[in-house]
Amino acid sequence: MTYGKFQKTFALSVPVDRAWQAFTDAKDLEVWLTGTVQEADVRQGGRIAWAEDDYGRLVWDIVEADPPNKLVYKESSSILPVPTDVTVTFEESQSGTKITVTQAGFGEGENWQTHLDNVGLAWVQTLAALDLYLRTGARFDRFFTFQSGLGMLTDDLLAGPVVLSVDDGAFAAKAGIQRGDIILKLGTAPVFSRSDLWLFNREHPIGEEVEVTYARSGEVLTARAALTEPT
Repeated sequence: MTYGKFQKTFALSVPVDRAWQAFTDAKDLEVWLTGTVQEADVRQGGRIAWAEDDYGRLVWDIVEADPPNKLVYKESSSILPVPTDVTVTFEESQSGTKITVTQAGFGEGENWQTHLDNVGLAWVQTLAALDLYLRTGARFDRFFTFQSGLGMLTDDLLAGPVVLSVDDGAFAAKAGIQRGDIILKLGTAPVFSRSDLWLFNREHPIGEEVEVTYARSGEVLTARAALTEPT
């Protein structure tokens, strides 16, 4: 990973042609990115576009299409707060296909590294649905299942997720959480990373009153507030 850019290589146990199809065919995209694909024109100047949902309207504007080797597109701001540039390469490997994803365009603002880390975790979790489908034929979404949100941006430390920012009026603000606090527990569940936070929001609905425990300046504090909308 370099400054302002996420890059990771994944392995799929299918031939290159099939892996390419998984990234460009409407029905396959609906398996691992869910939603409804309304348009799939995979050529330079074309686009892949989804129906609008709770995250907005996701659009991939195709910059370059070299089947089955390389796909370059600009992703609209919907799941992510800003448009990004994505390059996906497909290479034959002994086990099937080696896919390298590069995503850039996050800018140089505060917390850019955290956004990159969130993108990396999201790629892993969304592609899990694709790998499951290609291996077993089973369709099962585990990523787009958030019921609620906490209204805070966090980064992972060894001590736990540290708060970088808090949204006005959201759960974190109502619980008195501030920048620099380290989240220790939600409800009865200990918290060690942002993955634990994501799991909690997938299990608990908006409006549920939840106790949160966090550390600040040598103290362990506990507060209670209602979960708010996913962000």
